[in-house]
Amino acid sequence: MHSLPNLPASIAREAFARLCRGLPPLATDTAEIRARRDDGAMAAVAALHPTDALEAILAADIVCLEAYAEDSLRLAGENRDNLVATLRCRAQATGMFRQLRGLLRDYRDTQARHDTALAEMHPAAMERAGYWFREAVMPEPAPSPAPEPAAPAIAPADAAPAARAFEDLTEVEQYALMYPERAARIRAERGLPARLTFPPPEPDIVEGLVIGTSPILRALDDAPLAVAA
Repeated sequence: MHSLPNLPASIAREAFARLCRGLPPLATDTAEIRARRDDGAMAAVAALHPTDALEAILAADIVCLEAYAEDSLRLAGENRDNLVATLRCRAQATGMFRQLRGLLRDYRDTQARHDTALAEMHPAAMERAGYWFREAVMPEPAPSPAPEPAAPAIAPADAAPAARAFEDLTEVEQYALMYPERAARIRAERGLPARLTFPPPEPDIVEGLVIGTSPILRALDDAPLAVAA
């Protein structure tokens, strides 16, 4: 039974049916392969954390769009002897990935607005967004402590940066979070890999991945894929 947390089973069934209708045909179609593909796609829908019927439909559309972009890359590889067909498939994949990033950004914005509205009505709604509340207790009066040395004005260099919402990140950081393995390869090889197995991002994203120094991008340097590259 395919389910979506916090949503009725009827909505989950409708989202799963929409997902199965929208996915591209399989190159090798067997019941076992189709079941694995459908289960993985539904898990991707659940990972987007839809909170109502509309978000469940949008999440299914996002996963279908990503599947068609990947299928266009597969067709480009199968038609490598036909330059026109290869270029057409790659162009389709690039356009769909660009559309996917925009759709995902809009989806995250919608969720952020939804969370804000819920937070105004009930604090528990913020727990899904990573916020935690604790009871404030007034301490008993205590004697005034002896003066302590003033804290340094500058925080330690290794202090952990404050967490940022996905929609507040730069497009380069969003790409690194959505596709960590691809971003690690690009950063490790200081540009697009010579043997490209995924759709190339925009040139400004490639440049940002190579020269960026934010914590999210520096973390790519420690990834096993980057070390292997």
